[in-house]
Amino acid sequence: MITSTRNSFASPVFNTTPATTPATTPATTPATGTPPVAGAEPPKGAAEPSAPRTLPTNSKAMGRDEFLKMLVAQLKNQDPLNPMDGKDMAAQLAQFSTVEQLIQMNKTLEAQAGQDDKIADAITKLDESQNKRADELAQLMEGQMAMATVGKIGVTLGNSTFVDRTGQGTIVVDTGARVGAGRVTVTNSKGEVVGTANVTVNKAGQQSFDLGSLFTDPPLAAGRYSYKFEVATDGGQFQAVKTYTAGRITGMRYEQGNPILTIGDSINLPMSQLTQIRG
Repeated sequence: MITSTRNSFASPVFNTTPATTPATTPATTPATGTPPVAGAEPPKGAAEPSAPRTLPTNSKAMGRDEFLKMLVAQLKNQDPLNPMDGKDMAAQLAQFSTVEQLIQMNKTLEAQAGQDDKIADAITKLDESQNKRADELAQLMEGQMAMATVGKIGVTLGNSTFVDRTGQGTIVVDTGARVGAGRVTVTNSKGEVVGTANVTVNKAGQQSFDLGSLFTDPPLAAGRYSYKFEVATDGGQFQAVKTYTAGRITGMRYEQGNPILTIGDSINLPMSQLTQIRG
């Protein structure tokens, strides 16, 4: 009876043989590195950059009120047996007051700098406006002065002279230190000598001579002439001296805001080039 029972259990009721798994082809391991993990896909494309790290910021800085509240809370919750030293508290208050004053001073300076820029701009614009008005006023005054010269004798550097219909004309010379015998030579527009007259130089320096009294027979015809003035030296040789162009101012006009005078009928020059005005 026992034997038959053992034989019936010869084959085990439970199958303890491990299940056979299908053979898989091992993945090729590269020469270096770690073997790939089964079922994982290799990364594709370039690696994505990591997001920049940001540090936490304090959105609200401590002000005077917050500092005083914190100080009062510290005083309320201090140890009665070991209270805060009065010197430390005074030092903290002094430091905070100093920092607050510096901050307020910085704000004041920044505001003042902005105002200074505005003031500087205003001053610059005012200077430009004043300079413009000063130029306009100077032009107006120069124009009035130029208008007042019309009809008078204008003198400038040169060697020209004008003779009117009556034979009257003026020459202006500067003999320097020379005195004595002198000579005037007058030429027309073609360079031809139309008259020569002897004069006596009684004084040194700048002086004028009337052509109507020097050339009487015959008198000079009306028109523009050139001339040369010479004074004799101690040896009797004549030497030329400095001459000027003189003539009656017959008109005035404006060019680019500047007054232009007309001497005689053919010389136009700005008023600033006149060296002398004679009545």
